[in-house]
Amino acid sequence: MRNNHREEDVKFLVAKVKELKTAIFKPDIYAELQLPANIVQTLKVESNGTIWFFTSCLGTHAQQLERSFYGYLDYHKKGSDCCLKLSGEVTVIDKDPESLLSMSNYSEGIFERLVLVKMKIARAEYFESYHSENVSLKEKIKTVFNYLFTDPVSRTYDFS
Repeated sequence: MRNNHREEDVKFLVAKVKELKTAIFKPDIYAELQLPANIVQTLKVESNGTIWFFTSCLGTHAQQLERSFYGYLDYHKKGSDCCLKLSGEVTVIDKDPESLLSMSNYSEGIFERLVLVKMKIARAEYFESYHSENVSLKEKIKTVFNYLFTDPVSRTYDFS
């Protein structure tokens, strides 16, 4: 039963990553040679919770990077009422990623400054709020009372 629940959790997270698409990537601060924190676009998400994306890296620095380290992805979409914070093992991919370049917004001119990485979700936090500017005053008051007396939608997942 627990394994089936875990599969449903991963499906939920994969769907949210596909919906939100853009995240702030932050490598673990303890990595000696690390990638910079920046905004990334999700290229693909595998059904097992592995997320693929390009991140920037200057010149030959990419060759000296640690190949595996811990990192974080913070997803939020403007106008969306949800936030998804993921963490897990990040792996720098050395294979030719050109087929994935066509899936991104990047031009071939900056390809040399990009590094393909994948992150396997180990831990996730999902938050959802129900506020909207297009809601009546009655609905806003109802939402405030619901928020005060019930927990906002919040879920934590641990796959490690």
